[in-house]
Amino acid sequence: MRFTDQVVVVTGAGQGIGLATARLAAREGAKVAVCDRDPGSVSSTVARIREEGGVAIGVCGDVSNLTQVRANVDEVMQAYGRIDVLINNAGILKHTPARLVEEAQWRREIDVCLTGAFFWAQTAAVASMIPRKQGAIVNLGSGAAVAGAPGSTSYCAAKHGVVGLTRALCVEWGQYNIRVNCVCPGITATEMTMSVARDYPERIRQREQRIPLGHMAQPDDQAKAILFLASSDAASISGHILSVDGGTAALSSGYSAPRDGH
Repeated sequence: MRFTDQVVVVTGAGQGIGLATARLAAREGAKVAVCDRDPGSVSSTVARIREEGGVAIGVCGDVSNLTQVRANVDEVMQAYGRIDVLINNAGILKHTPARLVEEAQWRREIDVCLTGAFFWAQTAAVASMIPRKQGAIVNLGSGAAVAGAPGSTSYCAAKHGVVGLTRALCVEWGQYNIRVNCVCPGITATEMTMSVARDYPERIRQREQRIPLGHMAQPDDQAKAILFLASSDAASISGHILSVDGGTAALSSGYSAPRDGH
């Protein structure tokens, strides 16, 4: 197993891709630390991992709050003594036309998706990875990190920033043997996507038709890609931006250009 006795932290692990990644890491032998804002989601994920025979603890906090991030890292260090792998998965998205985006939404999406990834990376690196001269960080981008998407201005800006953050940390922290990579999921069958599919089935059908492989990804597909980059199988890979989108980025952003009134 690739992560035997390694400590793997997953933010935003209460559902979707984060949950799938935390469970798969535990199945591969990791000691998992689950982080999410919602205490109920943290407890549920930890319980699920333990029921499956894995080892997990939970920490509850807002990734955009540096004080809380530092407290969460302290909890992980007290429980496990180190952090080997950090998966920066936490993110939020609210579809809003650019002309209607208010300051609070802009700041919140930037804070959670981009600033939170930096806070966790910086804090985990200073606490464990830099002193030990070892570590792997995988940031979660998006199809919106490599292309434009309508109604997602602040999210696109944040996720494009995650790509830049990945490359900057790769260059600066390579001297400490810390690898930093980014996975950019395409449309994936998470709880949020399925909720949209129930309300707007035609929208999801049209998007799925634009995927060259012809189908959306499953959360486990994303988890496998994330953990590949986090594992020793990718020992010489750093600064890489991996799209896991069925070929969508090769074709387009996956969206049609918006037309007001249509």
